[in-house]
Amino acid sequence: MKHFSTLLLSLTLFLANAQQNNNPKVGLILSGGGAKGLAHVGVLKEIERAGVRIDYIGGTSMGAIVGGLYACGYSAKQLEQLLNDTNFYDLVNDRFPRDHKSFSEKEDSERYAVTLPVIQGKIQFPLSLSKGQRAFDFLVQLTYDQRNSTDFSKLPIPFYCVATDMDTGDSVVLDSGYLPLAINASSALPTIFSPVKIQDKTLIDGGVADNYPIDEMLQKGVDVIIGVDVQATVDTSEQAKTFSEVLLRISAFQTAKLMDPKKAITDIYIKPEVHAFNMLAFTDKTRIVEKGEAVAKELFPQLKQLAQQQTPRTITPKIVPKSFKLDQIDIAPTPNYKANYLLGKINLKTAREYPFSKLGEGMSTLAATQNFDAFRYTLATQNGQETLTLRLDEPEHTTLFRAGVHYNGFMGASALVNITQKHALLKNDEASLDLIFGQYFRYAFSYFIDKGRFWSIGMSASMDHFETAAPFVVRANGGSSLFTASSTDVMVQHNTLYVQTLFREKAVLGAGIKHQKNRFTTNLYDNLAKDFLDVDDADYYSALGYLKIDTRDNGLFPKNGSFFDGSVAYYFSQKTKGLTPGFTPFLIGKAQMGAALSLAPKWTLNLNTMGGFTIGDVLTSAFDFYLGGYGNAPLLNYQSFVGLTQQYVGGDSFVKGVVELDYEFVPQHHGRLLLHTGIVQDDIFNTGDWAKKPDYFGVALAYGLASFLGPIECTASYSPQYGQMVYYVNLGWRF
Repeated sequence: MKHFSTLLLSLTLFLANAQQNNNPKVGLILSGGGAKGLAHVGVLKEIERAGVRIDYIGGTSMGAIVGGLYACGYSAKQLEQLLNDTNFYDLVNDRFPRDHKSFSEKEDSERYAVTLPVIQGKIQFPLSLSKGQRAFDFLVQLTYDQRNSTDFSKLPIPFYCVATDMDTGDSVVLDSGYLPLAINASSALPTIFSPVKIQDKTLIDGGVADNYPIDEMLQKGVDVIIGVDVQATVDTSEQAKTFSEVLLRISAFQTAKLMDPKKAITDIYIKPEVHAFNMLAFTDKTRIVEKGEAVAKELFPQLKQLAQQQTPRTITPKIVPKSFKLDQIDIAPTPNYKANYLLGKINLKTAREYPFSKLGEGMSTLAATQNFDAFRYTLATQNGQETLTLRLDEPEHTTLFRAGVHYNGFMGASALVNITQKHALLKNDEASLDLIFGQYFRYAFSYFIDKGRFWSIGMSASMDHFETAAPFVVRANGGSSLFTASSTDVMVQHNTLYVQTLFREKAVLGAGIKHQKNRFTTNLYDNLAKDFLDVDDADYYSALGYLKIDTRDNGLFPKNGSFFDGSVAYYFSQKTKGLTPGFTPFLIGKAQMGAALSLAPKWTLNLNTMGGFTIGDVLTSAFDFYLGGYGNAPLLNYQSFVGLTQQYVGGDSFVKGVVELDYEFVPQHHGRLLLHTGIVQDDIFNTGDWAKKPDYFGVALAYGLASFLGPIECTASYSPQYGQMVYYVNLGWRF
């Protein structure tokens, strides 16, 4: 009853004020609030249903995003559809599509769980979770029709938004300039998105300084103000759940006293019940929109009465821009990167029309290099030419600290520490050192001079050390006696010098020279030699070539795309202590390929096949292909095979087929059915055995979680050839 009386009194006062104006102008204020601001869309649906004509919009943060798009001509229903079609998780986290990354960037993103800058010798945490690049690309597309509207009062509905000057703490009204950039600055939530530079100011989320920008609206000559407030309340019943919420909660305490006079001059004050949602609750977008609708329905009589006082505006259906024309590209080189390098990354040419997905792909490729600070661009008409203008700033730091963790049943628990130095010796080079600690110490070093689409030069050095129960056969007593080792300590070093070239970041072709040091020491003791027997102890020199193609959207849980990975190595020299005399050159080739086929929104079928062969006589089984195990990073010629223990069976050639059915029952959570079939033995391609019925079968059920540490997998498998259940547990990116 009390609520009804308040509503009735408010309606009476409002009608008395509205009757003093014929065709009153209406200003709409949309506050900030992160994901809570999606309630603005629900309120707009009811405002439209009532027929209210909005004449001016002012917004902050999410209110700037919703308000800016509404000012461009999108209807409330279109905004709701955009919400449903948008993956906010990808936008907030700057999840660049995998096929936009170079091969090295793909490998880095699927190797290291943490990447932090090193500044003046100290590891620093970044200012934000995301650079906001994908969110900006999203705004550029949606506002493209208004790309030349540098005066926001000339938009279909006049508009302004508010940001905060990070250096002074003052509010900054943005009512002119490049619209996507202004909206982006107003919604740069601290710790979530990087600050945005506009002219000489560094701007962050407007909610820090003014989360309900009504004062500016009073100067716009409107007669009635509708305000939608989704700000965090200051009562302790609403707990701040993120660091960003803590910062804005502090701001809310400071501005809470200012809200009383602001509410007093708001003619229709709308407060959706969204306190139960946190600022990043984008997965609850449907419920949040419904909360906005629900509270606006209660005020529908006021909205309807207001609409009856106005002359309605003709609404033209808005079409979401799908493509853009490009006449000119204006990109300035940076201290370490020439314009050709930048143009090669964005892969756009003039005098063409592109879908916006192509623009996003180019910017994602450039951003994914991590060679630049958060950057913005303009796509507008200059001197009659549709021009892309891009200015880039390189980060002050050139050193990165990376880390990762991994566990599997073969190598045990391991921790990875990496130091990467950009511009180590040259402007376009990168040096990287991995140190891996666990049951066995390992390392990997690389130095690469990146020349983009031209032939690049690199060198690498690595050492792997582990123990295996693979059934190696060794000779004793001058080769007259054969023994099978039950345990072998393996240490392998690789040193490679190579050249390679890229094809549109999706394919890499390379060739090089490699030195490989093998030391395979068994647990078999030779009483005559007074030493443990070796499977192999020699240095090998080879020439190699390789081709890699990868368009998959995810390395471990792909939903679409394909890949090919093939290599050939010709071993032309061996140096040994004389344990394996009679060396003759030999060649080893191997390849794998596969494709991911999306069967339904949650179902994916992965089909993979692989094989390897040896030409020539190899006097050691150290180069054999072995089937068995699952979850560890690729080592030597070892091939995973569910249902079999690690390196269960080997030979100098093999063929394997894999069928995986993946069901993503909850985002990032996967249930998988795996089927492996294979043949491995000596000389199967000469004998024709490769085309016969497979000798080995394995089937597995697995659960997989895509976590920030990397995949977490639990697998139960069975092979009739082994005859027992085999379980695998794998944690983190494989290295």
